[in-house]
Amino acid sequence: MRSRKTSILIINTEGKRNKTLLVPTGILLHWKKYLAVVVLIIVCLITALGLTIFHKTSEIYQNDIAKANKIKNLINVPKAQQAFQSIDESIVRINELLKARGLVQINFENMGGPENIEAVKINELADFYKEQLDNLEKTLKNAPIGNPTLSDNIISKFGYRRNPFTGYGAEYHSGIDIKGERGSSVKTTANGTVEFAGWHGGYGKCVVVKHENGLKTLYGHLSEITVQEGEEVECGQVIGKLGSTGRSSGPHLHYEIIKNDEKMNPDDYLNFH
Repeated sequence: MRSRKTSILIINTEGKRNKTLLVPTGILLHWKKYLAVVVLIIVCLITALGLTIFHKTSEIYQNDIAKANKIKNLINVPKAQQAFQSIDESIVRINELLKARGLVQINFENMGGPENIEAVKINELADFYKEQLDNLEKTLKNAPIGNPTLSDNIISKFGYRRNPFTGYGAEYHSGIDIKGERGSSVKTTANGTVEFAGWHGGYGKCVVVKHENGLKTLYGHLSEITVQEGEEVECGQVIGKLGSTGRSSGPHLHYEIIKNDEKMNPDDYLNFH
């Protein structure tokens, strides 16, 4: 049985040729049903597409959550927080020691660190503390701290002492004497500039290094000088050899620390204590 069709005449108002369209009569009679089916199909397609996008997005989100949880499980947050707190406390103690010695303290804008640590911010915190410790290292390199020789045998301390040559009377000793092997290395205790290098009266062969913050260090009775005036030196650099030149009773280093032209007790600068 042939399906019945209905002719639809499309009239062109511009005078061009009209067109005739044959449409099954059933569609015209039941167009609402067919429209509903088309709308339903479109809705189903949109819904399917939406669900696909949702599942993909949800999968990515779940993967991110899983990665974050994995990182959190790998990092012991309380232990990390304790470590950062320990660093803070160490820096406070170092600052107190620097202050007690008349040295510039390390100034941190965020001293104390964050109270709460999130695992995802560990890298940021690590970078923060690295910067602070770099500043600490720079400060310590510019402060005369430590022993300029390999020996720790201090044979004469700072202040008044009995005359070492006659054994009678008292004299003021402006530094400390460290006994050592003749020719052993003498190193500067901080970064600075050689202010004097040569013979200096009773000090014999002597080197004076100028540091930051009005500080200087003096190294006397050297057997040899290995730097020149005006030379930039770094902390731990060899500036001469231990000897017994000048007014000396035997091989040793006479070591002084001077702040704003005032002689300080070097013993306070040998170690953090």
